[in-house]
Amino acid sequence: MMKHSAEFPPTGEMRPTTLDETDLALVNALQAAPRASWTLIGQALGISAITAARRWERLRSRGLAWVTAYGGPFVLQVNCSAYVEVDCHPARVYAVTERLLRDPHITGIEHVSGGTDLLLTVMVADLTALSRLAIEVIGAQEGVTAIRSMIATHLFTEGSRWDLRSLDPHQRGLLRPGDDTPPAGIGTIAPEDRPLLIALGADGRLGYGELAEATGMSESTVRRRVTRMLREGSVVPRCEIAHSVSGFPVFVHYLANVPSAHLAHVGASIAAVAEVRMCASIAARHSLLITAWVRSIPDTRRLEAHLAERFPELTIEDRWLTLANAKRMGHLLDPEGRRTGFVPMDIWA
Repeated sequence: MMKHSAEFPPTGEMRPTTLDETDLALVNALQAAPRASWTLIGQALGISAITAARRWERLRSRGLAWVTAYGGPFVLQVNCSAYVEVDCHPARVYAVTERLLRDPHITGIEHVSGGTDLLLTVMVADLTALSRLAIEVIGAQEGVTAIRSMIATHLFTEGSRWDLRSLDPHQRGLLRPGDDTPPAGIGTIAPEDRPLLIALGADGRLGYGELAEATGMSESTVRRRVTRMLREGSVVPRCEIAHSVSGFPVFVHYLANVPSAHLAHVGASIAAVAEVRMCASIAARHSLLITAWVRSIPDTRRLEAHLAERFPELTIEDRWLTLANAKRMGHLLDPEGRRTGFVPMDIWA
């Protein structure tokens, strides 16, 4: 696991090469079906299962793509998910980032432009745990001057639903036959299932035998529990890609307000916009947080204009661009967005 230093981001590293169309289609196939067999993936892409597996291993070993997994809707409805703004002394931003990287509750860290310095994604057991994390961990860091928490009240969409748009409808149909709606209800995680969720966070494609070895459970128990968690939506697998090779290297966050009577409709409609990766209603001074991946910096303005024209009820109050993404859903990243390590995401730690 690569250790980040106070000089983060490191310099002088070779930029990754551009992925070819087959690699992009492979990543997109795993975005559509993160735990699908290589036989099915190969069938959808018109390549052999061996070729699909070999290409994936090359991407994964270079940190260019990976599969993770995390808790489903229960995190919002039973536990607590939040986005925390952190203001820092300019000379301490990298040092604060370094010290927060290893916290199991801080699943994402972005250095952003605009009204704050760091944007953290946080998953904790409850509001009391969020208070402790904010005061005793984040706020206690030397160089932190202010923190503000935006608690997610509903996710209209999130990263597992975003994809590269490299597959045609036939290929997508092979990977996702029938209804493509997410599981209904609130699948929860029993204490005995937590080790499985944490192990799948490191590698969402781990087989049942590998999970049994990692957790000390029998393979039949692992198979039964993982199948149930996937069916209920209590675990959400997701294929990620390094932003530098994704074709969408620019991240933008919009903080917006929408009248309460229109929030559900507007939020759901924004979630269907192709560039939007995450859209959440929040308990904060704004009512909506929108995150999008786009192809260029000028595209952030074009997307904002599109949203404003399509949703007149929406008022965008602020916008931030991500300057550096040090951690995403527990995975440590280099400046090009390549995976360099993993910190287990443990809500209950």
